[in-house]
Amino acid sequence: MTTSLQQIVDVAERLWPPSLAEAWDNPGLAVGDRTATVTHVHLALDATAETLAEARRSGAQMLFTHHPSLFRPVRTLDAASAAGGLLFAAARDGIALFSAHTNADSASGGVNAVLADLIGLREQRPLVPADDANGDAGLGRLGRLPAGTTLGEFASDIARVLPSTASQVRVSGDFEREVSTVSLCSGAGDSLLLLPQVQATDVYVTADLRHHVTLDARAAGLPAVVNLSHWASEWVWLPVAARQLAERLPQVRFTVSDLRTDPWDFTIAQ
Repeated sequence: MTTSLQQIVDVAERLWPPSLAEAWDNPGLAVGDRTATVTHVHLALDATAETLAEARRSGAQMLFTHHPSLFRPVRTLDAASAAGGLLFAAARDGIALFSAHTNADSASGGVNAVLADLIGLREQRPLVPADDANGDAGLGRLGRLPAGTTLGEFASDIARVLPSTASQVRVSGDFEREVSTVSLCSGAGDSLLLLPQVQATDVYVTADLRHHVTLDARAAGLPAVVNLSHWASEWVWLPVAARQLAERLPQVRFTVSDLRTDPWDFTIAQ
């Protein structure tokens, strides 16, 4: 029994419905023949020359990523260009490119839920619920730690369960402050910093935070912020996604890339 690319797309879109994607987003199939047979899918956070080469070496016919490979307009498929060259190479090598982005962020059991589970949140619910029809779906997560702890210990616990990067884990707040209620948004979540439901928690966990928005959020009353690597905060979803896909498509092989596509390579201590 063979599996077509369309069958994999159908399963992925049931797990992570496109209707949950933000209006500005562009998840889904970017490159590929929906009738093509797929026996091996390789998962990575980003579609880059390196992750595409890894998929090619492993014999995969599909590179499944969290971040879309077609996000900004591409004006050429010139093999010498960066964005166009990636699409050209995928099509040339017969490797489909597919992504589940903000739809996977908001899906029940998706990226944010995986991060929340990893750091031990109880009584979880969406930070920004999608709608009544989608139940537990929505952007970000709210929850409570199983026991009170200090901000410093909480941040240290997160650092231990995430893959390490040069970006590391940075914290704004008093190391000894007691924390029990947590809000989080994997990836770049600075747009949610001033939401009342974020401000009402003891600590907000996200990535890619900028200087002024963090100062503004603290000044508005947010007690503490934990800033993660964007890559690390979302990569942890990939093994879970691979397992969910494999349960529904047992005849297909699913592998997960360990390549760190975090853009930062090292830090210099001062």
